[in-house]
Amino acid sequence: MSDLDAKREEIAAAIAQGLGLGGLASLGADERAEVDRRTAEALAAGAPGVPDDPPTETGTRLRWLLAEYRDLEALRADTANARLAEEGEVFAPEDDA
Repeated sequence: MSDLDAKREEIAAAIAQGLGLGGLASLGADERAEVDRRTAEALAAGAPGVPDDPPTETGTRLRWLLAEYRDLEALRADTANARLAEEGEVFAPEDDA
């Protein structure tokens, strides 16, 4: 399991906890599908998968996990760019247009 996959599972667990569903292992198929949907939404848009309840420790943890996930994505992209540069594939993102 990659670092990104592991972080995604942590985010899913935080969302399940925020929804009052307990641990991921105990979820039924419908509940897991809902958690997966909310996780995908949270990753795509920042944090819309967060329950609508007032900010709680769970909500704060979720925002922190989402920030870590974004950092891991950026690190992966930076690592790939460094590898390409070492191979002579020097480029600038603005050249991709």
